Amino acid sequence: MPDIRRYTGVVEATSAFLGAVIAGLLLMAPLDLAWTQQGPLELDLLILNMPRAAAAGAMFAVIAAALAVALGRRTAWVAAFGSAAILLGDHLWNLNNALTGTLITVNYVDSIFGGILLGALTVAVFGRPVATTAFLIGALASILIGDLTSLPTPGGSPSSLVEWAASGTPPLWLVAIAVVALAAGAGIQRAEPRSEEQDGGDLPIGPILSALFLVGMTAVSTEWLVKHAGTPMQIAVVAAGTVAVAVLGALLLPGRDGAVVLTAVAVANSGSAIIAVPRPDWSAPLPLVAVVAGFYAGRRWGSPLLGLFGSAAIGVFAALSAEFGRTDMIVPLLGITAVGALLGYCFADGANTRSAGSTAVALAVLLVPSLVVALRGSSFERVAYSPRWYRDPSGATSAVPGWVSVAVSLGCVIGLVLLYRMRPLDHLPKRPFTQLSASA
Repeated sequence: MPDIRRYTGVVEATSAFLGAVIAGLLLMAPLDLAWTQQGPLELDLLILNMPRAAAAGAMFAVIAAALAVALGRRTAWVAAFGSAAILLGDHLWNLNNALTGTLITVNYVDSIFGGILLGALTVAVFGRPVATTAFLIGALASILIGDLTSLPTPGGSPSSLVEWAASGTPPLWLVAIAVVALAAGAGIQRAEPRSEEQDGGDLPIGPILSALFLVGMTAVSTEWLVKHAGTPMQIAVVAAGTVAVAVLGALLLPGRDGAVVLTAVAVANSGSAIIAVPRPDWSAPLPLVAVVAGFYAGRRWGSPLLGLFGSAAIGVFAALSAEFGRTDMIVPLLGITAVGALLGYCFADGANTRSAGSTAVALAVLLVPSLVVALRGSSFERVAYSPRWYRDPSGATSAVPGWVSVAVSLGCVIGLVLLYRMRPLDHLPKRPFTQLSASA
């Protein structure tokens, strides 16, 4: 009988990719089209609570990562498997029983355990080059696909692949496969010598505080903004607060790990400003292809500063293309390709963070609807792209979100310069991509 430990690298990479995909889809595309058959009040309450559920999932992701760093790699794998198993059981239980009174509860369960799955996997694969790459590509691609999905058409079934993520993803069979893969990943783990970083067994507080400020500020400020007129002064204050909290969150992380958080804040806003729909079905694989290409480029020529300027460039593109993006199909194609490539590029540097918790914080930033999402939803007073959460191909467009994302990106550039001045590279031992930091 072959020893499965001979295939540890393959098993870990496969498990990490599948687990990241289902976690990202559950967190970013939580509205099942079948639920639209419920009453309008219940559905409206569900959509209203989605930003808060996403914030809860983001916080649980960081807390799970921090606990897993303190408890070890094997614990991280077990937590990932347990979370996926709970998600599978929850989906089986609610397969034909999506009662109107439980829709919000189901969404919170998906978000919380999806966040735990994402955070635990961040630690489980940390220090494993192949598994880390598979995990980040799976997480980024699924988050991007969920974010770029089109508003589902009424009638009970998607009319195109671009609406697929809005129609009950991930499919049950994919969740089941991920559970089996994660069980194998947990089963092959062995006890390893504790790293020097873990000898104290202390809970890393920095990432938790960083996520608390970033997630809390984003959730509170976006909900406040959509309930007010959104005057230029109010938008400027919220944008300045977003940058200030991003810098504070970056400084709470060890070394220069905060750079990936600053780029995540910038890309989250500029990526939300682009026009992503309508687009043809053949473009469905583009987000995944773009993330892979960007990740490869980032591993070879990675630079957080270049990533921030790239984010500003996407914001300019979003602002200038706002007037004709609905009629020219090339605009959404260019936008989603650029955002996917930039995400992969920026997070390739995240693979070099000194702490798995720092990567978890950066991923958490992508999960919470940003300031730009609130601006795009201000007309219907909802933190969403449309009254039904997803991007509306016929929705009104404006150049304001694009220019605001440019301001946020340039503010993060200033934050990055400040971080580099306060954390000189000469005094920071660089943790290489292959060094183990979260073993047990």
